[in-house]
Amino acid sequence: MREWLVPWRAASEGGVVRPPRKLWLGLAALLFFLSVGVSFGFIATQYRREVMIERTGMWLTGQASIEAARFNTVLTQFQGGQAPGWRLSERFEILYSRVKLLDTVQPDSDSPQITLLRQMQPGMMERLDTLDAELTALLGGDRTVLPQLAATFADLEGQLSEAARLLHNQARYAQTSVITGMRSLQWVLLASLAGLLLSALLLVALLIAEGRRARAMLQRSQTSARSQAEAERMLRALVGGVPAMISAFDREGRFLFINDAMARFHGVREAEVIGHTPAELGLEAGGRDLLDWALGSAGPTPHTERRVRNRQGELRTLLVTGMAVEGEEGKRGRVVLAALDITDRKEAEDRVRHLAEHDPLTDLPNRLLYAARLRARLRQARDGQGGDFALHLIDLDRFKAINDSLGHPTGDKLLLLAVERMRACLRADDLIARIGGDEFAVIQAQARGAVDAARLAERLVRIMSEPFEIDGCTIRSGVSIGSALGLRDGPTVEALQQRSDMALYRAKAEGRGRAVLFEPAMEELRRNQRMLEDDLRSALERNQLYLAYQPKYGLLADRVVGCEALLRWDHAVHGSMNPARFVPAAEEAGFAPLLTRNVLGMVCTQIRAWMAEGLEIRVAVNISATLFASGQAVQLVREALASSGVPPRLLQIELTEQVFIGNPAAARDALQALHELGVTTALDDFGTGYSSLGYLQHLAFDVLKVDRTFVQDLSRGDGNNSSWIIETILRLAHGLGAEVVAEGVETPEQLAVLRDLGCDAAQGFLLGRPMTAAALAAAFRAAPGDPAALPVMDALPRS
Repeated sequence: MREWLVPWRAASEGGVVRPPRKLWLGLAALLFFLSVGVSFGFIATQYRREVMIERTGMWLTGQASIEAARFNTVLTQFQGGQAPGWRLSERFEILYSRVKLLDTVQPDSDSPQITLLRQMQPGMMERLDTLDAELTALLGGDRTVLPQLAATFADLEGQLSEAARLLHNQARYAQTSVITGMRSLQWVLLASLAGLLLSALLLVALLIAEGRRARAMLQRSQTSARSQAEAERMLRALVGGVPAMISAFDREGRFLFINDAMARFHGVREAEVIGHTPAELGLEAGGRDLLDWALGSAGPTPHTERRVRNRQGELRTLLVTGMAVEGEEGKRGRVVLAALDITDRKEAEDRVRHLAEHDPLTDLPNRLLYAARLRARLRQARDGQGGDFALHLIDLDRFKAINDSLGHPTGDKLLLLAVERMRACLRADDLIARIGGDEFAVIQAQARGAVDAARLAERLVRIMSEPFEIDGCTIRSGVSIGSALGLRDGPTVEALQQRSDMALYRAKAEGRGRAVLFEPAMEELRRNQRMLEDDLRSALERNQLYLAYQPKYGLLADRVVGCEALLRWDHAVHGSMNPARFVPAAEEAGFAPLLTRNVLGMVCTQIRAWMAEGLEIRVAVNISATLFASGQAVQLVREALASSGVPPRLLQIELTEQVFIGNPAAARDALQALHELGVTTALDDFGTGYSSLGYLQHLAFDVLKVDRTFVQDLSRGDGNNSSWIIETILRLAHGLGAEVVAEGVETPEQLAVLRDLGCDAAQGFLLGRPMTAAALAAAFRAAPGDPAALPVMDALPRS
């Protein structure tokens, strides 16, 4: 400091203007305003980010997608006469207002998703206006607008789903930005605080130097005295205007100075504290340890957080730093402390962290926090701390069906009640987390082996099997649980999670509502399953799958009238594989659409080849139920017909009743779409499902296929139950205008009984085994006669 004052003394003693003093004052002011400006700039940026979250949340809380689902439900009820028109109109007005909320979400340069969403709004409002006009016509009695209304609503619903996805992405992006901004803001504030501290120290040093100079020149110049007073007022104004709390102490810890922020925080006046220690005044300011630390440090002490009570007795968090001020001969006799109240920022950080780590509905730890806790629990177990533990993965059974049928509010209430029940089964040191829509995870602490893990899992299954009472409705759900023991079943988070998931998969496969503990054999089965999936994917890419054709014999025409395409695969290791094994593997691996596209392509190509030979043979193809559930089946059939040019009448789609379980309305729409394409449909395995007759009441099939379980017991004579059942099915089908095909015919007696009963067609090993396309064509050309003359093909060539 003395080196800084040398130019001042030289300049003042020579009676000239003292630019060094003004230079340092300007530098201090510049440093002050720069620090304050940078801080306020970052604070403003952080505020904009938080506002961005609020804007996004305003539209999300509007629940436009949910209101769309409610509108669709009331529309369906209105069509069935179960809801009045005013209720439908009311639901539309609510939906309209929710979409209109998007006006409150203003576009921002930092939120491209919001800008994109605002670009989507005119389209959504246009569809709402169209929907309004169509709804008015419908309520006026014009039911012909129902198809157009449904199409308009489907477009709007798709846009709402996309809007919700964009807003959720924006919310996650904004939360991440806020957290990152909070961290950046901390460093900026720390840097600004350091700048403010340096400017204050510089001003204090200037004040001391100016005081010394003023006292030395007091008798010689009144002007110098006024300059000293002016400099002191400037210093006090600057230090008093600093938002940080600044105080100065002597070596004994007595107050030498406090600024206005410090006085307001403790509710004191500067004159009351000067010359006293904080302990004498009952104040929590600074601390003897911090003063000693500053006196022994070469520069400012590192910023530390301290919990201090203000004048109201509230605990506040202060970010504190200190610096010793050198006196004469380099002795350190003074300490300046600067503190910034960061309580609000800390609370905001805690809120953001909680939102980022917890599920907003149940307030349970989310997947992020769950993974961190599981990783920490594994680390403790490896270090021999905390004892053994178990991981339970829990799926809420039938949740999607409940959510779709009763609505999302009911689904949310079910989740909350389910969490409450599960918590009642857990100990205080157990952790439950929500890791998906209806997926939960429990980290069971102190699980002493498989017995403890199985006991908790069975208790959860038992208590969750009890019905729930929600809004006057009795709802039955239940859970499926897959469990694994920490360290024993998985040394890492990924391995433990994977093996728990294997056990959960087994629990679901065994009929749900079960708890299964992982066993090493499951991993071997899963490994074999993955190998099968890889081999099947390779076989699809290399076109190694092929078709065999089993003839359908018309009992009235006494000849082959069509066939069923059967998929075949000669595995390099396992040999000829049953489709019942590899088709489910394709469905689980997610390439059922690719498999179906290939099969339809091969079938249509073969039909075209037969047509080139002058033959029109109708081919039946069985399509996976999963494709009907996802709405892909009709599109795949449409693409195959369009690309091949095959007449739709030569293609028959076989469905099982599994297609209609879960979403009968979607299946009905798919069946209607297939009929509109001109494709015939057949209900396979008829009679084996408990609700087949219920499907016939609402769905129109062209063909009913009697399951082989009824055919195998057929015999001549009275009292044969199978004959009575098949005769009843024939009367029912013919009354509905459908043909009947009997499957699994293996004896002449079975064929004779079916012919006597008036069955339309039959297929089975007696009439022809699966054969090549050439053999099927030869059988189709054969003149009417004995079906035993059909060629039998036990083995099919690859070509």
